[in-house]
Amino acid sequence: MATQIFVIKSLYIQNTIMLFVLGVVVFFLVYSLVKRKPKHLIASLVWMIIVVWFFNSPFFGFSAVSVSPEGIRLNYGILSLRNDLLPIDSQWKVETHLSGLRKMKKLYLIRIAGHESMKVRRNESLVLEKIGSAIEDMQAQKRMK
Repeated sequence: MATQIFVIKSLYIQNTIMLFVLGVVVFFLVYSLVKRKPKHLIASLVWMIIVVWFFNSPFFGFSAVSVSPEGIRLNYGILSLRNDLLPIDSQWKVETHLSGLRKMKKLYLIRIAGHESMKVRRNESLVLEKIGSAIEDMQAQKRMK
C-alpha cells in the first residue's frame, strides 16, 4: 500500500506562523547586536528560547500524519524537534475535549502512541477517523505478510 498523507490543520499556515515569529525574534536579535544593546540581546535570546519551547511544548500538537509500511510519521512543523516516525503497530484513539470559557465546545484530537494532534471541530474530525482507518489497514496488511 502506498503512503497516505493526512493534514489535520494546514501545515503551510503553521510553518508560516513559526517562521514569522522566528523572523521577528531574529530581527530583534540582529538589531540588538548592531546597536550594541546588551539588554535587548538578552531579551531576544530569552524570546528565542520561549519560541522554540512553545513550538515543542505539549500545547502544540502535530498537524500532519503520513501512514506508510515503514511507520507513522508525525509532523509538528518546521521548528519542531519532535517530528517522529512511530511503528505501524502503534495504538491510536480519537478523543473528545471540552473547550471554551464554559467548556461547551467539543474539540476532537487523535492520540497516537502518546502523541496528540492539533484539536479540531466536529466537521473536521472526519480526517481523524480516516487516519485511524489507514493505520488499521496498514496494520492488517502487515499481519497478512
